[in-house]
Amino acid sequence: MSLRCLAVDSNLDIANSYVKEWAERGVRMDRVDTMPEGIKKLMSNDYIFVGINGDATDFLPALKEMRSVTDIPILIVATHFETSIEIEALKSGADLFARWHKTPEDNVSSVLAHIDRVTEKRKATRKIMFYKEILVAVLYRTVFVGKTKVDLTTQEYDLLVYFIQNHGKALSYKQIYKRVWGSDYEDAEHDALWSAIKRLRDKLMLASGGHDYIETMRDYGYRFLQDKTSIDTD
Repeated sequence: MSLRCLAVDSNLDIANSYVKEWAERGVRMDRVDTMPEGIKKLMSNDYIFVGINGDATDFLPALKEMRSVTDIPILIVATHFETSIEIEALKSGADLFARWHKTPEDNVSSVLAHIDRVTEKRKATRKIMFYKEILVAVLYRTVFVGKTKVDLTTQEYDLLVYFIQNHGKALSYKQIYKRVWGSDYEDAEHDALWSAIKRLRDKLMLASGGHDYIETMRDYGYRFLQDKTSIDTD
């Protein structure tokens, strides 16, 4: 089973170009032609967001009704649009009204970033977490770095989620061990913690082409998602 998104798009050529791109991110894309069809789908299926092709869809008449049946992000993308239409769409429940990027890959990355922002703001139950090039499918405990699926152990996965939730913050050995292992940290546990973080670091570096996401803070702990390119082990 995979995550699913819904596209409201009567332009098959555009829609089909995104099926593979989303699949490589671990997301299955369903498509419908019209807003009423989309509303029916949203009422009976579990999606992480709905994307609307503003160039090929008459979306305004049914946008409020669509918002009334779901709290997931509603994203509209168009080639050209008037400010008045953008304002009306946002007032009717859209979370984003934007122009197309040059490539499907850029559009997918933009959508994922907006989903993360919207779900964080609403404090909704998160089905995905997305930061930089890392996507975590919380529902299925799977991780992608870019288009690469990364297999993690339970401890490695829990470490990654904790790090993303606290990106940029200095986390002590005690904080990390308590959160992931569920018990108090002692000096004797240092090897277990160090080993799990090294495995996570190595897997992320391999999948990202060498980017080191984990900063070691000697005699204290770790910090995640710094602009580091080399490993600093303790």
